[in-house]
Amino acid sequence: MTLESSNTTVGILYDIENAPFEMLNYTLGKARRFQPCRTIVISDWEERPEQKRWEKLLRRPGFTFRQISRTFLGKNSLDSALYDSAKLLYEEGVRRYFIITTDSDFVRIAQMLNSKEKSYIIGVGTKQASETLRNAYDEFIVYPAEEKETVRKKHARKGAEAGEKAEVALEQTETKKTEPKKDAKSKKAKANKAEKNEKEKAVKAEKQEKAAKAAKAAKETKNAKEVKEAKEAKPAKQVKAAKPAKNAKPGKAVKAESAEKAEQANHQEAATAPVPSPAVQHEHKSKAAALPEGTFAVRLPKTLRKQLEARMQEEEVTMDELITYLLMRGLSR
Repeated sequence: MTLESSNTTVGILYDIENAPFEMLNYTLGKARRFQPCRTIVISDWEERPEQKRWEKLLRRPGFTFRQISRTFLGKNSLDSALYDSAKLLYEEGVRRYFIITTDSDFVRIAQMLNSKEKSYIIGVGTKQASETLRNAYDEFIVYPAEEKETVRKKHARKGAEAGEKAEVALEQTETKKTEPKKDAKSKKAKANKAEKNEKEKAVKAEKQEKAAKAAKAAKETKNAKEVKEAKEAKPAKQVKAAKPAKNAKPGKAVKAESAEKAEQANHQEAATAPVPSPAVQHEHKSKAAALPEGTFAVRLPKTLRKQLEARMQEEEVTMDELITYLLMRGLSR
């Protein structure tokens, strides 16, 4: 959609509180080129009764001026009244508008005019208008319009541009002359730097080689010293280890010796034990005769019995099992 010359209606919404009279007059001049068409200008004309220019403007041919009614007084009351008037025009089928303001609150009016069917909206405001307000319109005209350059200014600007071009060309020519000298100097500097780097690398490699040789010699000296000390310490260790070996006895021999001593002590105790009287011997014989065939009774000394009881608890077996084991072990020898 574009704002073309036709017999359709064009609505002009004028923010009388934030836009001067000159901006309205400027907009009416812009709208005249789209005639013949019906142009309705809406605002609160009674807001500025002190300005007699309104009366002359209202008699302007080709435009219809409407007075809006505010539903309340105070801040944004004019915005609300213009919103209601724009809504009425939109419902009447008007789809082409001028909105004269720099106030971003009028964005909601532009959104309403595009709510159901797209309208073509031209905004008129100062250069201080926000991007949000500008983007809400299909076009935005900045007031006041920038003045066209005069002929004198135009010639002056062209002369300045020509002078700048001449200076740039001169600088380029001088640069081309000095470039070969700079290239020769830079090449020589690069060659000197490369030569210096090569010398530094050679010195560094020589130092690293000397350090490696010194480290290798120190390591060999240390190894030789350690080998020598190890050889000297070996005979002393052998002599020291041989002395306790002569006095020490094998573990098995010690155990066998202790077992043999314990057995001799038991035999000795059994030999020195008091002999029972004939009556006690008779009693023992009668008890042995009463035992079932294949069983036997053993009379143990007190000391041996205590030793057997301790071993019985250690091995977790009965006295009969322990004695049987010892007898079987004695027979197997």
